[in-house]
Amino acid sequence: MARIGADGRAVIAGRAAPNAKVVILDGGKEIARGQADARGEWVVLLQDPPLTSGQHELRAVHHIEGRAPVTSEQVIVAVVPAAAPPPTTAAKGAASPEVSKEETMVLLVPPSGAATLMQSPSPAGVPKAADLQVSTMDYDQHGQTTITGQATPGATVRAYLDDKAVAEGKAGPDGRWKMAPAEPVGEGKHVLRLDRLAQDGKPSARLELPFARLSVAAAPGDNMRRLHVVRGDNLWNIARAHYGEGWRHTMIFDANKEQILNPNLIYPGQVFTIPAKGN
Repeated sequence: MARIGADGRAVIAGRAAPNAKVVILDGGKEIARGQADARGEWVVLLQDPPLTSGQHELRAVHHIEGRAPVTSEQVIVAVVPAAAPPPTTAAKGAASPEVSKEETMVLLVPPSGAATLMQSPSPAGVPKAADLQVSTMDYDQHGQTTITGQATPGATVRAYLDDKAVAEGKAGPDGRWKMAPAEPVGEGKHVLRLDRLAQDGKPSARLELPFARLSVAAAPGDNMRRLHVVRGDNLWNIARAHYGEGWRHTMIFDANKEQILNPNLIYPGQVFTIPAKGN
C-alpha cells in the first residue's frame, strides 16, 4: 500500500517476515528504513525530504538476519506533480480556463502483466474540469493511443501530449467524444492535457493527466490493447466503445478475470486487456 501526497510526502506499508528490517529504494537509492512488527506488518514514512516532482520507482528490500536480502518483485511507480505556479492576473475581461488540481499518480507494477492504478491523479478519481472529463485511455503494444471522455454536447476538445497538440474532436449529442492521435506514444512518463474550446477558440476548461506508458510483456502474436480506466464506467459501455456492441463485454471479462471479481464492479485506474474483436 502506498499513499503519496502532491507534496511528495508518503506513507508506504506492506508485509514481510516478522521483525525483518525494511529498506525503501528509489531507483536503487535508499531513501527510508523501517522494521516489521511481530506479525510481519510494517509502515515507512517519507517526510523529510519528500519525493521530488517527477517519476519515481520504489521497491522494498527485506533484510532478515542470517539470510540474503529479498527485494520485492512489484514496483511502485509514482508520478509526483510539479508545484503549482502562483496565480496570475488575467487580462481585463478575459476569463481563465478552469484547471483541475493534480495529485500524485501511483501505479503498482507486477513482474509481468498490466499495471494497476493505486492512486488516481484526481482526488475524486475522476479527471475532470467543469464539464470536461476523461473516461478512458488505452494503447496497444506499438503505443497507438485512444482517448475517450465527455463534455457539453457539440463542444470541441483538443488533446495535447507533452504540450504538443496531437488530436481534436467534438462531443456528440450524448456528450461523448473520442480521439486517436496519429503519432504513437513512446514508453515512459508523459502528460496528457485536454482543453475544451470556447467559440472564439480559447480554452474554457482544462485538465492535465500525468501518466506512464509502461512496458508490458506480450506473447507472440499478441495484438491486444491495454485500457486504463480513469473514470468509473461499466463493461457494457467499454465494449460498446471498442466493439460497437455492448453484449461483447463478456470478452473483456474473460480476458481480465484476475482483476474483475464482479463484472458489475470495476474501478477507476484498473488496467484491462482488450482482446481483438474476432468474429
